[in-house]
Amino acid sequence: RIMFTAVLVAVVIGGLIFFLVQRSRNQVLKTENGWWGPGAPPDAEEDITIRSFKVTTSDEELEDLYRRIDQTRPVSSLEDSQFNYGFNSHYLQKVVSYWRNHLDWKKQVDKLNQYPHFKTNIEGIDVHYVHVKPKRVPEGTCAIPLIMVHGWPGSFYEFYGLIPLLTEPSDQGDLVFEVVCPSIPGYGFSEAPRKKGQFGED
Repeated sequence: RIMFTAVLVAVVIGGLIFFLVQRSRNQVLKTENGWWGPGAPPDAEEDITIRSFKVTTSDEELEDLYRRIDQTRPVSSLEDSQFNYGFNSHYLQKVVSYWRNHLDWKKQVDKLNQYPHFKTNIEGIDVHYVHVKPKRVPEGTCAIPLIMVHGWPGSFYEFYGLIPLLTEPSDQGDLVFEVVCPSIPGYGFSEAPRKKGQFGED
């Protein structure tokens, strides 16, 4: 009788596990084409050409930035709040001072442009990405495509330290990758959507 009960419990638990595994396999993320640009989708075919892109700045933009920084009025942080209630304003003043007085913005632009940048239009918005191909692929192999997407908030620049490790391996026997790092819509150099999100809506 005890043996029968143990077998019955095992069968019930096994059936439950099987049901849960099968149910999770059948759940598929619903995706659909949409239009995220302004107005209605065009009647003509969308322009999906890939355009080369270069990060630029000018003396006028930097002067405008300095003027805005100089006109910023700091707000005091809560005492002993550190970063528990948002970005600490005392530390922010140090960051702003560095941006204003020490950071070489044009050098940063050159650093961003060390890899090839591109833009293409996807469902009505311009999407920016960095695309780095390996300079050398070992004979008899091929580069493995790898897309790396930053989180929110974040930036494609987070991957700049990894890119050479993936595209220029030190050991000839290591895998080599062709890397694409997009800016998610509304971040970096990607255009922000003009429509409300539809994900999760029925």
